Amino acid sequence: MTERRKLFLYPFVHSNGFVDRIKGAFSELGYDIRPFKHLFRPANLFSRKENWLVLNWYEDQPFRKGMSGPKRWAFLLAFFLTVCSIPLFSSKVIWVRHNYKPHNVSTHSALYTFILKLLTLIADRVVTLEMTDRIESSVVKHPLYFNDRDLFQFFEAIGDTQKGIDFLYFGSIKPYKRLDKLLEVWPLNQKLQVMGFCSDKEYAARLYSIIDQRGLQVDWNNEFVKEETLEDAVSDTRFVIMAHDDNAMISSGTFYMAMSLGANVLCFDSAFARMKAREFPFVKIIEPDNLETQLANLEYVDSSVVVNQAVDRYGEEAIRESWRVVLTT
Repeated sequence: MTERRKLFLYPFVHSNGFVDRIKGAFSELGYDIRPFKHLFRPANLFSRKENWLVLNWYEDQPFRKGMSGPKRWAFLLAFFLTVCSIPLFSSKVIWVRHNYKPHNVSTHSALYTFILKLLTLIADRVVTLEMTDRIESSVVKHPLYFNDRDLFQFFEAIGDTQKGIDFLYFGSIKPYKRLDKLLEVWPLNQKLQVMGFCSDKEYAARLYSIIDQRGLQVDWNNEFVKEETLEDAVSDTRFVIMAHDDNAMISSGTFYMAMSLGANVLCFDSAFARMKAREFPFVKIIEPDNLETQLANLEYVDSSVVVNQAVDRYGEEAIRESWRVVLTT
């Protein structure tokens, strides 16, 4: 029996379903998936040429919230020692860039710029989840919210029924996602469901102020939403709205969750939105200056069509094959 190749993964466990999806792809490709911390066992010094390492969100670690003073300095020292020791244990390092920068970091962070340069030096290959002209990278496909079997079972259970929500904005609410810009132009005669928690009290107050001052028909409770509750809401929605800042993200988990659960997607103009609008008929770009007219004349694509197209282009086989190319060339 052929020994499975070792692939060390960071993070090994994560609340984001992305990690479980890619672990499945790596396993199907014949890799023995192990936690990142196991890479630093002494025996791996002698197998560095066979040891694969895949890093996700690793550059964000020094910017975790809640660290200050001596604790932060100790963490930074450990972080840099770890990064510098990686080449001793692995010569096949794949660094997955999910964002241009952490969402709680200033654009001109010297520390972040240094971390990017350091990781670029140790990485054998930089990978992104979408094509971008801002980063020289290989591209792998972003997995869907469910695996293929569970996705089809989910939709067999609910069917292509009449949707109860016309317009939904969901996810963690942060300034870069520009809910404020959406609310400033949202039509007074249209209902909007907002689901997500905003931890920034000042920004949350601004959002509520816009809703009150304009008299909008917006339903939003600023609280965490259970995963099952959100799944039910998205699958019961015709149009999910994304107003993200073009310079804040490479890819969007919001988009892939919406598509996985059969929703059409409306986006403010961005490079990501233009790319997805070319790829899918259920993705449309909306203009703030003409929003009321556009919303009144939208063409809706049935959720069954959305899901079938999603699985065809971003299902398990497509994800696996995109990673196969990266891991074998």
